[in-house]
Amino acid sequence: MDFRVFLLAVSAITVGLVELVVGGILPVVADDLNVSIATAGQLITVFALVYAIAGPVLLSLTAKVERKKLYLIALGVFFIGNVLTYFSPSFGLIMAARVLTAASAALVIVLSLTITARLVEPKYRAKALGYIYMGISSSLVLGVPIGIVVTNAFGWRSVFLGIAILTI
Repeated sequence: MDFRVFLLAVSAITVGLVELVVGGILPVVADDLNVSIATAGQLITVFALVYAIAGPVLLSLTAKVERKKLYLIALGVFFIGNVLTYFSPSFGLIMAARVLTAASAALVIVLSLTITARLVEPKYRAKALGYIYMGISSSLVLGVPIGIVVTNAFGWRSVFLGIAILTI
């Protein structure tokens, strides 16, 4: 299997982590930002809505951009969104950062699948795409427990700093 497929799968794991990690640390986030748990829960809702809409829309809008360049730009925006989350002093800024990370994560996932399909020979395509989907699934399953452990040890903001570092 092409090593680049594994790199794309690792990227899928990294961007997938940010989606539901907030669910496990919601009470801590709400307490730190002085908002209700229901209000803090909107960080998950907004991420999901933007993610669902942004993927196909951004892919269409960027159809003429070379895919590798677009992939790196999307990862850069994802990195910035996570660093913003780490440093944001207010709920509003964190919400804006979640919009950035959701849109860029959607684009990274769609591009990971597209690029993987082009990288490998047709006889290995299903297996390669399976690695990408396995990366997405594992991040969704492992994100919440990892987020809780990291939050308990270092604080909730460090989760997003860690994801930013993984993005690099």
